Amino acid sequence: MTRLLWRKLPLTGRLTEVLVWTSFALMPLLSFTLVELLNYNQPWRTFSGLQILLNLPWYYMGLLLWYLITGRPLMAARLSLASAWLIGMVNRYVVRFRGRIIFPADLLTLKTAANVAGNYSYTLDEVQIRTGLVVLLVLAALFLLPARKGRRKGIWRIGVPGLSLSAAFLLLFFATNAVPNAGIKPSLWATQGNGLALNFTLCLRYSQVSPPEDYGQETVTALMAEYPSDPAVLSGEETTPVNLIVIMDEAFSDFSVLPGVETSQDPLPFLHSLTENTVKGYVYSSVFGGTTANSEYEFLTGNTTALLPTGTVPYQMYVNGETPSLVGQMKDLGYTCVAMHPYYSSGWNRPAVYSYFGFDETHFQQDFTQIYRIREYISDQTDFENLIRRYEAKEAGERLFVFNVTMQNHSGYNQAWTNLEREITLTQPDDSRYTGDGVDQYLNLVHETDQALAYLIDYFSSVEEPTMICVFGDHQPQVETSFYQVVLGNAPAMEELQKKQMTPFFIWANYDIPEAEGMELSINYLSALLTETANLPQTGYQKFLRRLETALPVINAVGLRDAAGVWTDDPEALSQEALAGYSEYDMLVYNQVFDARSWAEDFYTLS
Repeated sequence: MTRLLWRKLPLTGRLTEVLVWTSFALMPLLSFTLVELLNYNQPWRTFSGLQILLNLPWYYMGLLLWYLITGRPLMAARLSLASAWLIGMVNRYVVRFRGRIIFPADLLTLKTAANVAGNYSYTLDEVQIRTGLVVLLVLAALFLLPARKGRRKGIWRIGVPGLSLSAAFLLLFFATNAVPNAGIKPSLWATQGNGLALNFTLCLRYSQVSPPEDYGQETVTALMAEYPSDPAVLSGEETTPVNLIVIMDEAFSDFSVLPGVETSQDPLPFLHSLTENTVKGYVYSSVFGGTTANSEYEFLTGNTTALLPTGTVPYQMYVNGETPSLVGQMKDLGYTCVAMHPYYSSGWNRPAVYSYFGFDETHFQQDFTQIYRIREYISDQTDFENLIRRYEAKEAGERLFVFNVTMQNHSGYNQAWTNLEREITLTQPDDSRYTGDGVDQYLNLVHETDQALAYLIDYFSSVEEPTMICVFGDHQPQVETSFYQVVLGNAPAMEELQKKQMTPFFIWANYDIPEAEGMELSINYLSALLTETANLPQTGYQKFLRRLETALPVINAVGLRDAAGVWTDDPEALSQEALAGYSEYDMLVYNQVFDARSWAEDFYTLS
């Protein structure tokens, strides 16, 4: 019976050839369909004709590559379908875990992904099972077709025209302005508007960095001359912190900014009560659900990733030597600079980057003691206790700058509730499209962070040395995908979409500072605000950023908001003042990242 089941179909030679080449020609269409179903799209309804036409060549080129390797059309069809489906499966998990699709830079961060891979659930969902069954059925059907053994003769008849068409398409796509002129741009968070293959290659297409319009030494040096850096000398007239502590808390956010969200109790009572000697509000992140390193980069350098190629990670691609940052500035002022992160050192190339930034010490997971874990990660309470022990170990008269990236609240949020009480639940919105369990776990995690922050602030309240603490969240969490669809709708406007980018921040001191609430700015401005609040000397770049913030308070990878509160993703739609500032900022980021010259050094550092 088994032998009969796998017996080849008794077909004539001519009919076999028709079926073989028809299957060969149609396989990219099926591959595209399955990949986009896995990508949360309805491929033949979601995309425009142009977007479909720009997706399909990548699948046909993949098929051609397999054909040239194997010399057998049926084998090439099978391999192209299977490989496309596997890529679609990987992308679905990336969307599920990180809230965004695969980008080219992800290929450079495989080690980081491997670090946390074991903390997710890989249960197959309905779409994965259905598409997998389709692949198995098609592969079985192709197996039933009679196939020639060995490589076919005359593969050049397909290979030469195929390679010629591929070369023409690649030249058109990468070497001309045809794609930009058609208005096709990369999508950062989802491939709804492009498709996986097109969006991935668009990121490659737009990764080619050219100088901004009117960029040149004369223009840039004239701009820099307007903002002279301060000398690297602490003022004796105003109080400055002996200890400056910055905590970028993993996935720390306040869901009260999302419309219609209500909980059984406030997850962040301490944060909401903190007012004395406090500056607080919200920062807008360029990332969502992951890519923590980009928020880290924006804070420490003042460079927005909105002006870098879409989907890139500067820690992996652009920080490859000594780089101006807040760390170097604090070292110039005589601070011992300490980096702390209670996880693996291999994530995001941090050891190399921290060395380039100039940290004196780095503390990773193996350096933390008296560890208490919540789920699989070192708790924020443990993290802060280790931070305090480092403070207590410092020498007399030592000034201390600490940059601490926590780990407790990292995704995924369907893990076991180990050492985590179920105190808080989501009450609104109540919608059957998501279970809410992941949201509830996340709410209880940030509640733990809130309690740990209360402990940290209470400790430093009794410290005699002037101490300033800055806390902010790197991004909002990727909980159930449907949660944000329910809260924001399927096609939110820019103002609503940006609510996914908001995380709380506060600057607190154990001495008198001017107080402020309700501030809103993007993360790239926060370190300039911090140094100003701390009465520390500022670089010319920080002075520029403080001025730019008044005209363009939010600039992130999702969009822009001007001083009048108008949101847009098109710089040309900005007010004249905001557009001028945006263009100047573009020049300065390009200068520092891609065109560092000796004539620019003093602008990014203290004099």
